[in-house]
Amino acid sequence: MRYTLSEGPHRLTMTSPLRLVLIGLGNMLRRDDGVGLWVVQHFPAHNFPGIKRVPIGIADPVALARAWDGADIAWIIDALKGPWPPGTIVRFRWRCFHQLCREHRFSTHALPLDEAMALALLLKPAPSHIAVYGVVGRDFSCGEGLSAEVKASARRLLRRLERLTTRIFASSPAEVANPNR
Repeated sequence: MRYTLSEGPHRLTMTSPLRLVLIGLGNMLRRDDGVGLWVVQHFPAHNFPGIKRVPIGIADPVALARAWDGADIAWIIDALKGPWPPGTIVRFRWRCFHQLCREHRFSTHALPLDEAMALALLLKPAPSHIAVYGVVGRDFSCGEGLSAEVKASARRLLRRLERLTTRIFASSPAEVANPNR
């Protein structure tokens, strides 16, 4: 099987089965901070060959490197703090995310996600394609459960990732030309 994924000028062409990893970050005991874990736990990986779900929790460089080892595509899902309304879903390509994080602090972690990813890159080569999906949280207090707007957004993101994965794994190379539409 052959896959062609492109993102701007970058292009990935494969002749072997595609390996995709969903990495969930967050803390289920800090309400909306657990959104990344929630999405990864609810993703139906059994429907797709070559998909690995990895709930990590904190932004640990060693765990990130282990999670994306051997993957062609990594989607990292996490809660964000940001200037957008709670429940907003934001998608970043790795390079853009890293640059934006130099100017703004979006991460809810003691070690910001962009720094953890940079350290992970020193341990293991990055997949050819990395995207960070963030959901802006409302409530990061102690306790369990997502706020209503974050849970609704988590469900929307879950459906979006399922559709994208279906398109990637079921389409011909020409139809998979841009997996981020």
